[in-house]
Amino acid sequence: MKYGREILKGVEGYVPGEQPKMKNIIKLNTNENPYPPSPRVLQAVQDISTEMLRKYPDPVSLRLREAIAEHYGVAGPEWVIAGNGMDDILAMAIRAFVDPGDEILSPYPTYTLYETLANLHGAKMQYVDLDGEYQLPEQFYESNARMCFIPRPNAPSGVASGQKAMERLCREFKGLVFIDEAYADFADDNCLGFPRAFENAIVGRTFSKSYALCGLRLGFAIARPEIISELMKVKDSYNVNAIAQIAGIAALDDREHFKSIVARIRKNREWLTQALRDMGFRVPDSQTNFVLAHWKGTPSAKEIFEALRARAIIVRYFSARRLENALRITIGSE
Repeated sequence: MKYGREILKGVEGYVPGEQPKMKNIIKLNTNENPYPPSPRVLQAVQDISTEMLRKYPDPVSLRLREAIAEHYGVAGPEWVIAGNGMDDILAMAIRAFVDPGDEILSPYPTYTLYETLANLHGAKMQYVDLDGEYQLPEQFYESNARMCFIPRPNAPSGVASGQKAMERLCREFKGLVFIDEAYADFADDNCLGFPRAFENAIVGRTFSKSYALCGLRLGFAIARPEIISELMKVKDSYNVNAIAQIAGIAALDDREHFKSIVARIRKNREWLTQALRDMGFRVPDSQTNFVLAHWKGTPSAKEIFEALRARAIIVRYFSARRLENALRITIGSE
């Protein structure tokens, strides 16, 4: 293994800062699943009739919502809304419950799309820094914001806030708490039961990560029926296409495939974490399908990112506060 400035050498034609020509890319920057979706999904998509493609899809995705409710032990489809990826549902939540000029609370660092969606709506982001262990500080519970977006596990750190902290947040926060569980299937626990316990809780999920369906753009949220009803009022008419609805049902139906893939990614995550630590990186214990590897010394994290990119290995580098010396690396295959 090469360390120090030596890792920047030996790449033909490599010039720091320039985009190299790439072949056989190893893509570890967008947290996609390295394994294929369930064979049942592929079969379901192949079996779709031309008649189904000719007509508009079910505008409320009823069969899919019924399948989600049954799968996750929710009382019924009135507790579920489906979206064109979870990003669609995040946008719905802002349209339904936030007015221009209102503030939206989120920990920092966090998922960057929250601020983009807030800006589009004329709302303002209110950030509170996570502590050194990426946990919620006392100040986080003192906010008077209209809504809270909290990724759990956190992106980009991969660390999950404790269940007790989440319970306290839902009890004390006066607005709606949107718990973004995009990566929760790779974690030790989740907050899916929160909507039953707390009237202000919304739990969002996606089929992109654990079900390996990024290309279909399919997400959902679970909340109390009165919240779901308001979200339904502001969604696009046909926000989930027919193929995604069918594929989502098929994915939920293959529980064994899901468990197998999640177990493989968790195992690979354990191996990669230890390997990076052995190389000198500081890596928090991740509950996601990625790790955040902190680096101190030379070359810089940005230079390591560029050297990897020159070798067609793509990881994520953030030129943002608290992340300047870190790389986010998707968990790949063995």
